Amino acid sequence: MSIAKPLLLGHRGYSSKHLENSMEAFRAALAAGLDGFELDVQPTRDGVSCVLHDDDLARTAKGAGILRQMNVGELPKLNNGEDVPRLMDVLDLKAKLINVELKGEPGWKQALAAVEAADAIDRVLFSSFEPSEVLQLWADCHEARCGFLWEFEEAMELTEEELAELPEQLTFHPPIAAVMAKPELWKPHAHRLALWGMKTFSAAKDLPFQPAILIADGL
Repeated sequence: MSIAKPLLLGHRGYSSKHLENSMEAFRAALAAGLDGFELDVQPTRDGVSCVLHDDDLARTAKGAGILRQMNVGELPKLNNGEDVPRLMDVLDLKAKLINVELKGEPGWKQALAAVEAADAIDRVLFSSFEPSEVLQLWADCHEARCGFLWEFEEAMELTEEELAELPEQLTFHPPIAAVMAKPELWKPHAHRLALWGMKTFSAAKDLPFQPAILIADGL
């Protein structure tokens, strides 16, 4: 299957110009004409699926603390003055596709519940570096779009046989550097590739095929 044009997603929103994983960054990505964005989710102590990359809030918020050890009402403001976004709030934005990366300890049930409550299952692509999370979510909801994430070293060790053994309904999320290093390995799977690890989309211009999705920090 050939891909005429990849979907373009902002990594953690339009993170090259705005605070990552903030509503400001997500709105900016859409305003810039992107098809959607990637974000990171994990549940608070009281089970609310919130958008944050790190375990600790200190890097992007006006206060420290482990998100999973705090109730949603206890979270400090982000450095741009916004509240830490709840996934349910982000799903209200009119994006064609939102790549929801599941972070840390299992939080897929809360994330899936938020997506189903928003009737957004057709606009969300779940992914995780933990294969068990992806497979558990997909087993619970076969309508959900799900994919496997790999770091560079992991992606470089994958073989053609290993990729062929993975469920064909699931997407592959290797970093672009690994795909550039082994394009022939990934070319047969172009229609299910979501490539990340690039500052701008121009990093993919020399690929010998069109992937389904590109994820970059900015234009």
